[in-house]
Amino acid sequence: MPTRSALLALALALLAPAARADTFTVSPAGVDADDRDGKTAATAWRSLAYACDRVPAGEHTIQLESGTFPAARTAKPKNGVTIAGRGSTGDKATRVVASTDWKLGDVTANPKPTDEFLIGVAKGKGVAVRDLAMESDPKHRVSGAVHAVNCDALTLKNLGLREFRWAALFLEHSQKVTVDGCVIENGSTDKDKHHSGAIRTRWLKSSEIARCRVVNTVGTEYGYKGGGHEGVRIHHCYFEQQGEFSFESAHENEFGLEIDHNHMNRCISVPKSGQGADPNTRGFAYSVWIHDNLLTDSYTVEGPRNHLRFGRNYVRIEKTGGRVYSQHGGENRGPVWIHHNVVENLDRAFVWKNRGSAENVSVLNNTVYAADAKDRAAAFIDAFHDAKQPVKGWVVKNNVFVAAKEQPRNLVSPRAAAEVAFAANLCVNLKGVPDGNFVGDDPGFRLKGDRPWPFYVPAAADSFVVGRGVDVGFPFKGKGPALGAYEFGEERPLTGIPEKK
Repeated sequence: MPTRSALLALALALLAPAARADTFTVSPAGVDADDRDGKTAATAWRSLAYACDRVPAGEHTIQLESGTFPAARTAKPKNGVTIAGRGSTGDKATRVVASTDWKLGDVTANPKPTDEFLIGVAKGKGVAVRDLAMESDPKHRVSGAVHAVNCDALTLKNLGLREFRWAALFLEHSQKVTVDGCVIENGSTDKDKHHSGAIRTRWLKSSEIARCRVVNTVGTEYGYKGGGHEGVRIHHCYFEQQGEFSFESAHENEFGLEIDHNHMNRCISVPKSGQGADPNTRGFAYSVWIHDNLLTDSYTVEGPRNHLRFGRNYVRIEKTGGRVYSQHGGENRGPVWIHHNVVENLDRAFVWKNRGSAENVSVLNNTVYAADAKDRAAAFIDAFHDAKQPVKGWVVKNNVFVAAKEQPRNLVSPRAAAEVAFAANLCVNLKGVPDGNFVGDDPGFRLKGDRPWPFYVPAAADSFVVGRGVDVGFPFKGKGPALGAYEFGEERPLTGIPEKK
């Protein structure tokens, strides 16, 4: 039975009034003065940083009205506070713009100058920023828009972030972070070696970056630069890079990083040179899962990374000079699964390893069409093998590999031919095809309609590829799996991919 004092405490708690949630106004006509309370238009404040100083922790809203608000220092909202504008674009937009009087620090220093962000949140809980633009002058760029560290339940939504020198968003050691519907233009214009990015993260957990557009025309190497994710999803985003990488998360252990339904024009780089931690120990079947993306760079995915899944992507190559999956070195025992991808205009190799050891790589049910790549052309499976840098446990099954009529290619490079298990692959215009595979001219694909689906679906139940595969653990229709990326009659349109504007 509860004690008398416990019952009294409960009764008092039930009778206590609910915590008050107030709205405070920041207006171009406001004044930063202690005799104003910010609760009406007549008593509005002028700057975001001043409002953050005055508004206490709690479920309060700082409402920035339409207009431009110069910022001379970092605004630091307290727990539970929402910063809201009237929109990030248009005549009634809310714009927070870094003052050209803001003294700039050394962006190449470590640690970075985190007091040079328009908004800073440290150990924050339940903070939200939405519906406004944050910018700096291209002739006087501050480090970034938002820096968050050791935060819980941070929301950044519908923000327009333009012209920063290190990272528009710098998010580290935080969990339950949501970045949704943001547009970032030139968010990282200082190259800073390989450390910066328009979105820069470190050790995010249980978070998502969704429906964002990241476009960089000057400066940085990266659209997204991170490391050490756990239970993080990046999806339905558009990345257009002038530099080398749309996305990189390298060297740190990854647990359940999902990259899906994005449009990326540069490489996804996820290497860890040694064998990383097993993601199953944290409840994930994969370290990194890259799926259902539209990818247009020939240098598409950079490994190695154990427990990597690269599946059901549409690789529509528009830039020459790369291999679709690459390993430059490291000692990696896998597993790696490369499956159900559709690749058009293959330039060099589909899967490539030049240094290091690589074990347990499974290449399954891909549809790959090669271009006439002149002297860049290589074998579809191009791997260096010797006693010190071995290829072990590679399985290549149920694929459709088609070389250009003008340029027959080898299926596999001589160095690794004896180390790879090939079975039930349809090889068109290829050389060196071992027994147990098919050599033919016409897979029998539909070859009309939207790409990749239904363009690369078998046209009929009697198409050559239908039912000729071997069971590798994926679901299939009929007596056996089809060769290539799609089963006959399968409906799998690639939907929700952001388009270039």
